[in-house]
Amino acid sequence: MMEVFAPAFGPLVAFLAALLGAVLVRFAGIVDAPNGRSSHVTPTPRGGGLAVLAGVFAGVIWLGPLAPNEAVVLIAILAAGAVAGVIGLLDDLFTLNEGFKFIAFIALSLGLAAAIGPVTELGIALPLLVGLAGSALWLFTLTNAVNFMDGSDGLMALSLIPAALALWVMGEGALGALSVLLASALGGFAVLNMPLLGGRAGLFAGDIGSLGIAMILGGLALGFAVTGPAGSVWLAPLLVMPILGDVLLTMASRARAKCNLLHAHRAHAYQLLLRLRWSHRDVALVWALMAGLAAGLAWLGHVSGAEGVKFLMLLIGIGAFTMFHRWVRRQARDRGLDTLH
Repeated sequence: MMEVFAPAFGPLVAFLAALLGAVLVRFAGIVDAPNGRSSHVTPTPRGGGLAVLAGVFAGVIWLGPLAPNEAVVLIAILAAGAVAGVIGLLDDLFTLNEGFKFIAFIALSLGLAAAIGPVTELGIALPLLVGLAGSALWLFTLTNAVNFMDGSDGLMALSLIPAALALWVMGEGALGALSVLLASALGGFAVLNMPLLGGRAGLFAGDIGSLGIAMILGGLALGFAVTGPAGSVWLAPLLVMPILGDVLLTMASRARAKCNLLHAHRAHAYQLLLRLRWSHRDVALVWALMAGLAAGLAWLGHVSGAEGVKFLMLLIGIGAFTMFHRWVRRQARDRGLDTLH
């Protein structure tokens, strides 16, 4: 790990800053009113993602001097996360035009992919422009997937903490240090977002959180895929399998049924479990368990050093989550629930 990073204080600063920020945001007056797609029934404060971003930036002060190439990548990831968060905050407050958000996030994803350096090796060499487009697609897809999945108490934070910790363990330098800061800040926010003792969350992340946090995590995963040992690119999607898999498999199910993919729905696996009367706490804990198992598979692939083993770990993760996803949908259909809308 990074020798100039103060390991005892950086994560602690990020955790405490995020926790304090979450308490302040809790009373700031930005409220998420429930609608037909909501998983909550009472107005709940939102904007907790601002606390997570504040925690990350507060923790960054504990990073020591960086090599120029590390500084450029670190600044690019933080800047992209901040811009994504600002767009999310504006959307929380004013509901932005969908076309504007689409173009903005395409541009932001392309810019961050170019700053980090695109993936140009997938077993075969890829042309630079193809690698850039694919890397930007990764950032764009993950950001939107996290945004789609941020609808159940504690689910986003507990799904992303294991991913960030795995990137810390497997990564090096500034990317590894920023990963543990992100995990710590998410932990501070989760104190108010995760209903461990029953009841419901006291604070939601909002779009500022889901979009800003996902852009940072996506940038960290891309940086690891580019700079890590051969085959690291296969481990990046494995780390976010519980979130990315639910979104992509749900979209595939709705596409096969010729549903309009642009229409809002409550067909994600986590939403179906909530409709099956699972508690928000239990759903979040199941996703945390799956995220932990995915992180474990990624670590096994990483320490093996073999590119083929890393790809195998990804296939195992895909297969396992696909079986879980099908089980959830089957349970919902057996109970007479609409699994497409």
